[in-house]
Amino acid sequence: MNEYVEPELENFVESRFDIYAKDGDYYGMPTHVGASVMYYNKEILDAAGVDPDSIQTWDDFREAGKLVVENTEAKMFTSFPGDYLPYFQMVSQQDSDLIDEDGNATINREENVRALQLLKDMQDEGIAEVAPGGAPHAEEYYSYMNAGGAAAVSMPIWYMGRFIDYMPDLKEKMIVRPMPAFEEGGNRSAGMGGTGTVVTNQTEHPDLAKEFLAFAKLSKEGNIKLWTVLGFDPPRHDVWDDPLVLESNKFFEYFGDDIFDILTEIKDEVNAINVRDITPDVAHELNTTALNAVLRDGEISAEEALNNAQEAVEANQ
Repeated sequence: MNEYVEPELENFVESRFDIYAKDGDYYGMPTHVGASVMYYNKEILDAAGVDPDSIQTWDDFREAGKLVVENTEAKMFTSFPGDYLPYFQMVSQQDSDLIDEDGNATINREENVRALQLLKDMQDEGIAEVAPGGAPHAEEYYSYMNAGGAAAVSMPIWYMGRFIDYMPDLKEKMIVRPMPAFEEGGNRSAGMGGTGTVVTNQTEHPDLAKEFLAFAKLSKEGNIKLWTVLGFDPPRHDVWDDPLVLESNKFFEYFGDDIFDILTEIKDEVNAINVRDITPDVAHELNTTALNAVLRDGEISAEEALNNAQEAVEANQ
């Protein structure tokens, strides 16, 4: 797809093409940026006397969490031992990864240990707890959040649809803000999830298929529809201020009208991630063993858990 991608690449969040490319060739066209943000329950923060815009770093977030648990019935945050994506966001925002460019596991990098330890520390401080159901897509978690169980959750922009579909009572209470950075000036987002659409080698009409795919995923018209129909953050950032994108819809009504202002702030803070053959093995070790051992069972340290996961993946390579 290079003949279609390369002339338009400067108009896109380029890191989202890297996960569907190999050896300089682009194969998959992204469906969204998947920019990670922090969703805050403004009603809970107001009751605790917390200004969400004062939260710039994870240290600020922890201090705000103390006020939340002191002044409300809610926790500040939750951990998800059954789904590594929320944790992976905190890895990626530190310019780290779980796999390197050569396809080798890097699960136990220092930054990765730091991210997992932060989650454990927030639990130990009483400002966070394991999410009911253990995952952000669990029915138990939807009910918990809908009832005001926690003041914040960090997930990509595409998670807005989960709020609208499964947490209707939070309409006009939730706001979108950048993720806290690990240090002042650090990255406040990550690029998580993704749906890459490709032209397969089975087609009898590859040129026509490529032309259609380019229109659907690369054109301004297609990217506008990604937002207005699906509620996905379009990877083509030059449509973010298009009047059709800024028209009132159910997403603006639920979260407020500053969604694309936040995305514009963080669009250059979204790192590419390495997706390789061992990605399923890495996910399996984190979801079934490492995260549970630290966050749910508390039986071993973050460093030991990630060392064990690293060894397990390497043993299968």
